[in-house]
Amino acid sequence: MKRLSALAGPAILFVIVTGAFWKLLTKQYTWMDQPDMAYQVLPWYQFQAVAWHRGEFPLWDPHVWGGQPLIGQMQPGAAYPLNWPLFLMPLKNGRINPVWMNLDFILTHFLAALFCYWLCRYLGRSRAASILGGVAFALSGVVGSIGWPQMLNGAIWIPLVFLFLLRAARGQRAVASAALSGTFLGIAFLSGHHQIPTFIGLMAAGVWIFEIWKQRLRTVKLAAVSLLFTVLVSALQTLPAYELGVRSIRWVGSQNAVFWGQSVPYLVHQQPAHSLAPVGLLGFLLPNLSSHDTFVGLALLALAVMGFTACFEAAEVRLLGAIGVGSLLVALGGFSVFHGLAYLLVPMVEKARSPAMAIVIVQFALAVLAAYGLDALRTDIIGRWCVPVLLAAGIMPWPVLAVVASLRSETSLEYERLAVLGIVALALTALLHGWKSRRISEAAMIGLIFILLLFELGTVLGVNYRHREAPGGFLAELEKNDDVVEFLRKQPGPVRLEVDTDAVPYNIGDWDGIDQFRAYLGGMTSNVAPFEMDRLKGGRLAPELFALNYFLGNKPIRPDQQEVFRGRSGLKVYRNPEAFPRLWTAHEAVAVPAPELMSRLQTADLRQQVLFTATAPTLEKCNLSDDVKLADRRDTNVLLDVHMGCRGILIASETFYPGWTAAIDGRPAAILEAYGALRGVVVDAGAHQVEFRYRPPCVYWGAALTAIGLAGAIALALFSRKATR
Repeated sequence: MKRLSALAGPAILFVIVTGAFWKLLTKQYTWMDQPDMAYQVLPWYQFQAVAWHRGEFPLWDPHVWGGQPLIGQMQPGAAYPLNWPLFLMPLKNGRINPVWMNLDFILTHFLAALFCYWLCRYLGRSRAASILGGVAFALSGVVGSIGWPQMLNGAIWIPLVFLFLLRAARGQRAVASAALSGTFLGIAFLSGHHQIPTFIGLMAAGVWIFEIWKQRLRTVKLAAVSLLFTVLVSALQTLPAYELGVRSIRWVGSQNAVFWGQSVPYLVHQQPAHSLAPVGLLGFLLPNLSSHDTFVGLALLALAVMGFTACFEAAEVRLLGAIGVGSLLVALGGFSVFHGLAYLLVPMVEKARSPAMAIVIVQFALAVLAAYGLDALRTDIIGRWCVPVLLAAGIMPWPVLAVVASLRSETSLEYERLAVLGIVALALTALLHGWKSRRISEAAMIGLIFILLLFELGTVLGVNYRHREAPGGFLAELEKNDDVVEFLRKQPGPVRLEVDTDAVPYNIGDWDGIDQFRAYLGGMTSNVAPFEMDRLKGGRLAPELFALNYFLGNKPIRPDQQEVFRGRSGLKVYRNPEAFPRLWTAHEAVAVPAPELMSRLQTADLRQQVLFTATAPTLEKCNLSDDVKLADRRDTNVLLDVHMGCRGILIASETFYPGWTAAIDGRPAAILEAYGALRGVVVDAGAHQVEFRYRPPCVYWGAALTAIGLAGAIALALFSRKATR
């Protein structure tokens, strides 16, 4: 019976959270119809699902920018274990099934609710209050509204990081708890985006510093244990991300892309899209007043205020209040000198270019304080100010609406939002008055508060979901060019597309499994960037060297392009006659200084002469012909049959990057960086089999460290549990 009783809370949470997302269960609505999701994230997920079904772990993405490390990009979420079951779910007509995406989305929100519920129970909250805290965290604010799964997956671990940090600080299985707190922060970093985990790390660091100030040396050791496990568990993602980061440029919204050693300009951090403006604080009550996901609603906010004031003597309540205020000061970004100091002094904060995302920590604190507020109501510890303040808040909107609505028509539901605020305030007033006057029972009061909370959050939750009968939308772009894709798949030899991204805004390479050059990513390897800059200026280096044999667009961008197909959508396919083959050989190698590379490439005979910025290999010239055939190609393996007339160099028009190895007839061979960006391998005369394999040591080391961290945390938890029995 005790176990069944313990399951009651999670079961109720599951029902509430699932019911809150009823729109997705009808199969009529989708949460994915937004530009980043449709054009970038969904193609990433599609590529990974296909790879998993093919029996490959998606380490390398061959479909974009001549090939880029997938796991190093972080945002695809390749290292996040909770994504793997989604990728293994049955495909629908070769595509990742939207039904599984919806169920995964709902399950993620349930986990957010469950984790916060466990925290509230640990803090001594009643079951009803803990359920309310879990619901509030999962359905409000950033967690309830965000449409980026890589962000959502990181945010849901906040309660567990805080729970075990508190346990460690209180001396409850201290070492194991510190390890688990760090482990869950490490899992947040595995999720696919660094921003929210960075702010969680700031929160945890602030709490550890406070505890160290109180308890000195003992807590320093625990903080070190927590940091160690964060580093270990996150390694599967952070090591490949670092390897890519130091070798790439990143688009951050500034005038120029930035390299690893360059800070994201503060001008980017303080942009309205990235910093929470002070007026946006009203968005906690009225969702139309902030472009950020700040809305939590009056019911939740009122309960949180009640919890904070009524239970202020509790140390954890004061700590939650401090966390909320500190995170709010960070979220204000360019409006807050404190964020500026963090940007200046704290490592990695400058790379988290959207300080407004720290608002999720504020909303977490409010959700837990709301649980305290509900328990305070149950014990009748509420101030006299509550009823008159809420009554005033409930009355004020109506005369304002009567005047404003008569002067100007509504444009974006702003009047309905204000009306909802008035309704909720009046309902809360009636509830509190009824409870204080003992005219309604405790059970009725709790039930009605839940109804009121869900009503208010429900006016925002899913409001931007697109119905399947609504015309247009971003997802519709993904299916517009099926006939073009079919034509390209029938072409002989490997296809790599030069794409007009205005005409084809989504990553057609990952979505349809056809290689493209220019793609929608957060960054790319810096050795490829000069070729894209040259291409944008009308140069031919990228079309030639990266074998861009077709162009997709509405009109040609160079006079020699030949139209070969026109799709139903009007999109046209042009052949690029100047494109090199995907594989070729050469017998002349020249070393040039790195600063002169791009200028020398403009004048060299690139089919016959290979340029290197390092020492050029020794080759032979002869009148005999070479032959190269592609025997097999997978994402991380390429097998070639090569016949060389004499010693020469084989060029594979793929991005040169660490982790790729070569073997000739089974014997290791060095891969050289040809033309500053491509893979080259020297092959002697005769028939040979050449194999390229992507086996990045950083991923293997990262996987080993993550496994050690997870195993260590589990072992410590089990050992400490036995020791306390």
